[in-house]
Amino acid sequence: MTRFRKKSTPRKLMGLLCMGAVLAPATLAQAGTPIDFTISEGRVVPSEDFAVKVSVLGAAITSSGVDMPVTVLVNINGTSYEPFGAADDPSAGNVNDHSPPRHFIVQDTFGPESTIDVTGTSWRTSGSLYLQRNSFEESPSVKVLRDGDPVPNIAGFDGQADAVAFVLQYIDPDTNTMTMDVNQSIYLFELGTTRLTSTAADFQDLVVLVTLGTSPAALEEGDLAEASYD
Repeated sequence: MTRFRKKSTPRKLMGLLCMGAVLAPATLAQAGTPIDFTISEGRVVPSEDFAVKVSVLGAAITSSGVDMPVTVLVNINGTSYEPFGAADDPSAGNVNDHSPPRHFIVQDTFGPESTIDVTGTSWRTSGSLYLQRNSFEESPSVKVLRDGDPVPNIAGFDGQADAVAFVLQYIDPDTNTMTMDVNQSIYLFELGTTRLTSTAADFQDLVVLVTLGTSPAALEEGDLAEASYD
């Protein structure tokens, strides 16, 4: 369990290079006043009222060179949200489509000790379910990155982009560590194999950023809070 505290430290910015294309930089903090929270077994647990923004930074998973659909479900205090289309429909909810980062702000405010976790699902090209992983229930298949963590050194499988390519914007090149707002965490999902020691386990099948704010309006306004992991 790791606790986050405010620390006024300027953040370095980098452009995001993903799948060979230069993408417009995502807004880094959009958090307003820092929200105190812990990460426990893959769940974000704020200790005060909060709002949530979910961003898909990218996805990359193939079968015989063909993209496999990936869908996302966000669970907040027992309520499920499908921010990018139906999570049980590999066509309507697919985020593995080489599009720029997409963002969704939940239009509710939640109370202290509410929990946030994310479910990622990969689908066969035929449309049947392949693998489903939850950041809480399947924590070995999901890596959580926080401000100050080492940069992931995981090679992409079968010629795909490495995990680091999806999070370049959140890296401090001087220290080779993650540099995010105190209100943020990044989830790296492995949705292609259950053998996590295999080279196929590249942990970039789905990359999700969770940002906390004081309210949906604060997240919409993109008010930066200069804070970092302590």
